[in-house]
Amino acid sequence: MRRLSRTFISGIVLAGTLMVWSQTPVAAYGQKQNVAETPQRVESLDEMDFIEMLNSVELDKKSADLIRRFQEKEGRNRLYNREYNMQKNGCTVETYRNKEVLLVTIPASKLFLPNDTVLRPEAAALLNPIKRYLKDPDMYRVLMVMHTDNTGSGAYRDKITEERSTAIFDWFEDQNVNTTYLFPYAYSDDMPLVENNTMNNRARNRRLEIYLMPGKKMLEQAKKGRIVF
Repeated sequence: MRRLSRTFISGIVLAGTLMVWSQTPVAAYGQKQNVAETPQRVESLDEMDFIEMLNSVELDKKSADLIRRFQEKEGRNRLYNREYNMQKNGCTVETYRNKEVLLVTIPASKLFLPNDTVLRPEAAALLNPIKRYLKDPDMYRVLMVMHTDNTGSGAYRDKITEERSTAIFDWFEDQNVNTTYLFPYAYSDDMPLVENNTMNNRARNRRLEIYLMPGKKMLEQAKKGRIVF
């Protein structure tokens, strides 16, 4: 089980992230960090925090343009119109980081009972679609980020997000899915979407975010002018 990172997010800047399918705004992160590329990449990926991982595959302009078109189509046709829908189950699908990354947000209440860390039986229907993005190693890097609201002690908030993140990761492993490029993170209440001042707002902040970011294999295909998936 890879280490769960809870490094506090700082230096977040607004950078014109576009929403395509949902009504929930999400801020884009800042400049890309230079991460050395080596043949032994997989081991070092485990040591990255969320920001480093989100920026671990640097895209050239030509490849980024093709990937943006591919990601928009993937999100609209395969994810939003089928499994994830705000009206149907409160889930959202958005483009993120200049449309290069797909972001699926699932309310925590759809996955867990209150104060529980055991996945609900119906959670499988919301997690199953993500298995597709783990079949082809490093086509995608799938980042799972668990959040909660600000109720309870700091130790409790840390514990519940870490245990929920672990439960989701373990579910994928139990499904015999290749989890080499699945990265769980637990961020407690460090990254609220909205102020924790009402019951509805706290419910919005209790969520699982799944970032489907291009891996090195997608970048290699984009450099050749095509993406086959």
